[in-house]
Amino acid sequence: MLDFGRVIPNRTERISFSIAMPFVHLHTRSQYSILDGAMRPSEIVGRARELDMEAIALTDTCNLYGAVEFYKAAKSKGIHPVFGAELWVWPEGIDQFDDRTPDGGWNLVLLIESPAGYKNLCALVTNAIFDGMHFRPRIDLDQLNAHKEGLIVLTGGILGPIGASCRDDLNTARDRITTLQTILGEEHLFLELQDVGMPGQDRTNERARLLADELGLKTVVTNDCRYLHRTDAVTLDLLNSIARGETLDSPDRHGLPTDQQYLKTEAEMRELFPDDADAIERTVEIANRCQFSFTMDTYYFPATKPPDINEDPEGAQPDTDANWAFFYRAFPPPRDYGLPPPEEAIPPRPEGAGNINGFFRWYSAEGLKLRLKRVDESTHQEYWDRLDFELDIVIQMGFPAYLLIVAEFINWAKDEQIPVGPGRGSGAGSVINWAMRITDIDPIRFGLLFERFLNPERVSMPDIDVDFCQDRREEVIEHVRVKYGSDLVSQIITYGNLKAKAATKDIARIVGLDFNASNQIAKLIPDDLGITLGDAVKEERIATRIDGDPVVGRLFSLAQRVEGMTRQTGVHAAGVVIADRPLVEHAPLYRDGPEGGPVVQYEMKAAEGVGLIKFDFLGLKTLDQIRDAVEMIGRNTGEFPDVNDLPLDDEATFALLQRGDGLGVFQVESSGMRELLTRLRPSNIDDLIALLALYRPGPLSSGMVDTFIDCKHGRKAVTYPHPLLEPILSSTYGGIVYQEQVMQIAQVLSGYSLGEADLLRRAMGKKKKEEMDKQKVRFVEGAVRNEISESLADEIFELLAFFAGYGFNKSHSAAYGMVSYQTAWLKAHHRAEYMSALMTIERNNTDKILLYISDCKRAGIEVLPPDVNASHASFDVPADNRNQIRFGLAAVKGVGTGAVEAITEAREDAGGSFQSFSDCVERLDFSRVNKKVLESLIKCGAFDWTHKPRRQLFESIDQAITVAQKVQTEKNSSQTSLFGGAMAASIRPKIRFNDVGEWPQAVKLSHERDALGFFITGHPVEAFRDVVASAASCTIDRLGIQQHEAEVTVAGMVSALRKVRTKRGNDMGFATIEDEFGSVECVFFSDPWHNSRTALGAEVPLLVRGKLEKKHSEAGEECKIIAESVELLTDVRERRTRVVHLMLEREEAMNHRTALTDLFSASPGHCPVHLHVRVPEMAWTELTLGEDIRVLPDDQLLQGIETLLRRPNAVKLT
Repeated sequence: MLDFGRVIPNRTERISFSIAMPFVHLHTRSQYSILDGAMRPSEIVGRARELDMEAIALTDTCNLYGAVEFYKAAKSKGIHPVFGAELWVWPEGIDQFDDRTPDGGWNLVLLIESPAGYKNLCALVTNAIFDGMHFRPRIDLDQLNAHKEGLIVLTGGILGPIGASCRDDLNTARDRITTLQTILGEEHLFLELQDVGMPGQDRTNERARLLADELGLKTVVTNDCRYLHRTDAVTLDLLNSIARGETLDSPDRHGLPTDQQYLKTEAEMRELFPDDADAIERTVEIANRCQFSFTMDTYYFPATKPPDINEDPEGAQPDTDANWAFFYRAFPPPRDYGLPPPEEAIPPRPEGAGNINGFFRWYSAEGLKLRLKRVDESTHQEYWDRLDFELDIVIQMGFPAYLLIVAEFINWAKDEQIPVGPGRGSGAGSVINWAMRITDIDPIRFGLLFERFLNPERVSMPDIDVDFCQDRREEVIEHVRVKYGSDLVSQIITYGNLKAKAATKDIARIVGLDFNASNQIAKLIPDDLGITLGDAVKEERIATRIDGDPVVGRLFSLAQRVEGMTRQTGVHAAGVVIADRPLVEHAPLYRDGPEGGPVVQYEMKAAEGVGLIKFDFLGLKTLDQIRDAVEMIGRNTGEFPDVNDLPLDDEATFALLQRGDGLGVFQVESSGMRELLTRLRPSNIDDLIALLALYRPGPLSSGMVDTFIDCKHGRKAVTYPHPLLEPILSSTYGGIVYQEQVMQIAQVLSGYSLGEADLLRRAMGKKKKEEMDKQKVRFVEGAVRNEISESLADEIFELLAFFAGYGFNKSHSAAYGMVSYQTAWLKAHHRAEYMSALMTIERNNTDKILLYISDCKRAGIEVLPPDVNASHASFDVPADNRNQIRFGLAAVKGVGTGAVEAITEAREDAGGSFQSFSDCVERLDFSRVNKKVLESLIKCGAFDWTHKPRRQLFESIDQAITVAQKVQTEKNSSQTSLFGGAMAASIRPKIRFNDVGEWPQAVKLSHERDALGFFITGHPVEAFRDVVASAASCTIDRLGIQQHEAEVTVAGMVSALRKVRTKRGNDMGFATIEDEFGSVECVFFSDPWHNSRTALGAEVPLLVRGKLEKKHSEAGEECKIIAESVELLTDVRERRTRVVHLMLEREEAMNHRTALTDLFSASPGHCPVHLHVRVPEMAWTELTLGEDIRVLPDDQLLQGIETLLRRPNAVKLT
């Protein structure tokens, strides 16, 4: 076992040879043998180059995860790559084990000799994962026999067929090797010799040599390498301990028995095997036989091989009716083309549309005809010219199939009423995409560039990411699976690496720290994107902990060893690949769990690199929200607004944006963005698009945003670097906001083609000096030819280089700006329906729901509590009162979809509404509605329509369920009483409600918050109204009229609390305090935070004192309190109250004298009690109780009185 506290000496002395002899490592694991290999593929290749090895193999355990990465690294270093994998074999057959079968079998190393071998190894790896999982993936000998072509097999050392037999007699090993020899033949089976100091290796090697001589086989030397250098054995041991969940100091830990599984030199291998020179040199022979390499310049498109083909592979497809029918079926046009679906009829072939390029031209042209019906006819020729230009480039680059595939599944989704986003990324810059319905943004209207999407001077696959509504995205993926075949479609693997915090937590666990200590240490690491532990340990607070605590020092030292290693695999959330034939012929497949898969084993870039066609099916919940709002508007008004055909100059929409009313509006709902809206006051769609591009750290910190706003509002003059640039920069007030503007400037000033200009943009973004210097010469020379002075050209180039670092993709900004506009329009014109749909989408996000309810209140929209007689699953707007939103039942905590369905079904069965609590409960399906559901519904007020106290209903639940189940049983068994049906109804069991009254208001609201996450029918601060009136300077909604930096005091509850650590290592906090009228953020610096954090976490009403900070803008302001102190309102009430006034009716005074006396006695204090009694038809009479009755106005007294009298507001404090 490795010792983590000392250096382990070499097991053998290294010997140098004067004559270098050849050797290749053929058995090598990388980090992709998850937690059982400690080197990256690039490191393996780099070390091989250092050792002057001309080839090296990668043989991870039952996967080819790293194969493409390894291939690229090897080619870049001039190393010949050998691909393979370790596989476990269950010789008896994988259909022979079950859950009771113990672990066993043995492993082999399979090397790829040829393309056929690659396909066969892909099949074997896939079969092992999908069909042979038993402790680990396995194959059997029948599968090996079926997929042996093109594979060279090594016998795997002490865990192989010989080594695993060491405890058996030699005959067992002989039988296994003979079987493998029969399957593979002498030239494809090699007996492995290893010596890494493992017990049993000498005996295994002896038997391997013996069997090789006896059976006419050959041996080969390997080292089963798992790390680069001997000292890296520690890293592998750490990874193994993470995998097994073992602590390093545990006496039962399975530590590494050796430190010799590193990439040894040839000399070291020859010293280990002085009598096996032929087995060493045979490694080179085997490597030379392994000639498989990836094809990186071919794409495998599905549905592109029609029946009529040209015998000349370089020739065009023939233009035939059969080919037209093939492509029409493969890529049917959308319904609005007015053509029959292919299952009904194939229309006559248009001229030239009978091959893939002609079909592509026809599909695009037909779509553009429809699009241009809504475009000014005088501009039509520009669109047709642009379409022809784009079509020529796409066809020349060979990508019609890609765009046809994308158009097919997008248009299928649209025809199935599945919302699709208007576009995403650079794809919105193409007229083809707009014509084919891939995007819904007119690229010419918005000045978008095709070359930003597809550059003929930089050939690469188009990349179109598509937004679908969240709840139906899977339907589109399933459509693709069904259309092309499930064996041609899969998702894409992802690899989770041990980043700084994850590595720290894993190592903390294996050094024996508990969860809290682990979290505390990990939180010391800054949240900076991409931070490494090497950077983190330089932080003062971490360095101090390391110096002061040896355990922490050891933890960070060990964590740096495993940082960056692959920890686990996963599935890409959106990526899908489609192939021209079964994917297993292109790559091995993986599954994420026993029910998962298939998932291609190559990550996204690697999968694309080997020719697989990748698409991103993204989910955008805003599309669900827009759809739901439109459906609700249509139901309530009879009009269904088409958000893709809205007027883009709507005054109400821009008025909403200008006043910063952006809460819930796509991309502009953050507080910073809403503040920017009020400063910019966008007055057209171009302003809104620019806003999305500008709201990023670079433009905000550089002053670009301030300049943009000042120029828009005339506070600064709009200037242009050259008059030729005015048409390009006028929409952004002279500033360079978009990457496309950089390209257009290069075109206009220096004669770049837009393809060249895209290369310039990329060079400027990457800031590579050598390339930038070349481009500058090109730019200036072109400008000079255009009669622009060299000095001005030089100045403009530097300006472009500066802004290119901040420039944003206008195509993406325009597409998402359109979604922003659509949501703003809906909020401006149909606010209740829009907010209702929004709250349905965000129903599980309590903080957002609270914000949206406050937003509704400010707009005069009443949010009604849940009601089992009126609520649906979702939030809803009643058609008869569009200034109300009814809370959705599915948003009640603990009430799932099944329970909501059961309630709505029972309500329909009751004729549309329940008559009573009993009527409701007796109709419910208790297989879907349990006691917890009823508790939540009662707590949130969903049964308030019964006019029974919530507490009374709550305490009757058990009885109600028992009675209801009995009634249901009698009904289901059709039993009738002796007296007939009418009498049966009169004697059926009934719920007997106990006369317990209502919970105190504070308890009632607390239960409401438990069920909903917030208060909806009241607020706890209301119980302190008398105290707040005298102690608080104003309610939260009135902060806006207070002076900047005024001392203010507000009362409220904490609705959000966040602690952060400053750069100096001090804690501070941010708390959102809300009352019944609004909310405000309070900032607690170090000392106030230390003094207040207990109170802030108590979940009780508070009084916050501090200084008001106001940020002013042109159309509004944002308030914030720099807090100085916090006090519990209960403490304030007890301290400030002088007299307790008790307001009683005469009957109450007579009936509750004794109980009131007991309550007074239970809360002794300093306040006298004044009794106010009202006699019927007479005035109030005031009595002062004796001096011996002095009380403390605490919760116990006040809630006790409320419970006793069964009503609030019986007490007044002065």
